[in-house]
Amino acid sequence: MVTGREALWLHGVDLAPQGAIHLLVPPSGRGRTDGSVSVERTDRLPDALWCNGFPTAPVPRAVVDACRRTLVEREVREVVSSAPVQEVRAELAFVGGRGTSVLRRVLSEVDRGVRSLSERVVTGVVEDAGLPPPRWSVRLSTVADVHLGVVDAWWDEVGLAWDVDLRQPWSPRGEAAMAARGARLRAVGVVPVCTSAQRLAGDRAGVVAELREGYRVAASLPRPEVVVHLG
Repeated sequence: MVTGREALWLHGVDLAPQGAIHLLVPPSGRGRTDGSVSVERTDRLPDALWCNGFPTAPVPRAVVDACRRTLVEREVREVVSSAPVQEVRAELAFVGGRGTSVLRRVLSEVDRGVRSLSERVVTGVVEDAGLPPPRWSVRLSTVADVHLGVVDAWWDEVGLAWDVDLRQPWSPRGEAAMAARGARLRAVGVVPVCTSAQRLAGDRAGVVAELREGYRVAASLPRPEVVVHLG
């Protein structure tokens, strides 16, 4: 099955594939590495998901495998943003420790509250908008377990998602990436509100109004058939 960054790309995560395609095979399979493919034998094969016609590792396993292939801390942080931290941590405990020192350091950073300032800001915006408390930092998927994205705030009762770069303040998403995520969520009936860090800082009142309107629109529509994975 495909794993690593290539698997995340197949799941619809906004990460560019890098280098050879990373494949997992059972212990009896043949391992090899060349310029186009890296085949890794493992006795810890997860149950494969089919994405775009390919057997693919679940998102948390793909995140761990992708992080094991790089020593660049910035890239590890980028990959970690593809799944709730709790799911990545659980998968890390299952897979083992080889090549995971940078990943463990990044997870420890998150645990120490790298996002605390951003969390206080967006919590205040939700309060200003007069909305009920959302669920924070959740992964959404289809009922067939196709990854849709990790959203910063989720109002489950109406199907409203707020994407505000809360989860990766060290690496803000570009406008094109946020637009692509918004389109993917709208395609399954989710109402997304996408807010850049710059807009949050410079137009708080406008963001508050947009959240209120997004909640009103979402409440007028049927709740989308999506599955929520808490982080």
